[in-house]
Amino acid sequence: MLRQFTSASKRIHSSSKFRFFRNDNLRHGSRPLSSSTPPPSNPEDMPRPPMFLTKEMAFGIQSATELFVRHGLGKQKLKDISKETGDVKTLVSRWQRMMEAYLGTQVHVLAGLGYKPNEHGLQLYNQHVAMYMQNAEPDIQEELRIGTRDLWRFVLATSFNLSTEEIAASEMTIPEARDAMHKVSQKMQSPEILEAIAGKAAKAPPTGNEGMDMAMKHQMVQDKLVHDVYLGGEPSLVEECGFQKGEKGYVLMQCVMAEHQNDPLVSQYVGSAMMRILKSAGIDLPEGP
Repeated sequence: MLRQFTSASKRIHSSSKFRFFRNDNLRHGSRPLSSSTPPPSNPEDMPRPPMFLTKEMAFGIQSATELFVRHGLGKQKLKDISKETGDVKTLVSRWQRMMEAYLGTQVHVLAGLGYKPNEHGLQLYNQHVAMYMQNAEPDIQEELRIGTRDLWRFVLATSFNLSTEEIAASEMTIPEARDAMHKVSQKMQSPEILEAIAGKAAKAPPTGNEGMDMAMKHQMVQDKLVHDVYLGGEPSLVEECGFQKGEKGYVLMQCVMAEHQNDPLVSQYVGSAMMRILKSAGIDLPEGP
């Protein structure tokens, strides 16, 4: 649910594959995600991103990101995370570290094209991707989609010690995904979940730092979603949706649901549920990107 959580609280958080269920480390401002030299003092000397993406750029960014994730520092970070697999109590923090490694790698690639190495740069890139995909030939769209899907599967498989066979065997049809997300949405909006989130948010002592307070609320919501919505109860929600109990079932479900993130009904279920969740937590929804 961490990917849904991130995306929903951004649009409410989403739209390209890189946004919908991600961005835990981008939510609270625009801090750089990769090391960079100090910005030029003359604004005219600032790097400028492209106005749009071409086919060569779209595939080049995908290939470069894949190179670093599969063979570079990105993979090293994912392997380090995988050593802690199995302790469901640390699932949220490990997922966030995975996202930082993944998004940090992507932002590093984008910076080479002039995009800002922060949330705003990633958002602009996602807008360019959406614009390009609208006009691209269907076979090009599918090739990019498959490449992004396979890289995301690699990230999850490496971080949580899954096999590609396990992921492929868990795939859902669109009707199955809609049914599963409807169940998730209903549980997210159940009175006990909303009341528990509101109560915990109300008890959180203010730190005097608005950004820190917001980050703590987001963290609390993520913990509730994972441990109470998805993994809580007997049987748990992941089991009701056909996945095995515990961490592996949760991760497999997130991987599978990512395939259907752009389905209008799935998006509607996620968006409406997250709006209520965030409102209960006292988190103001952004008015725009």
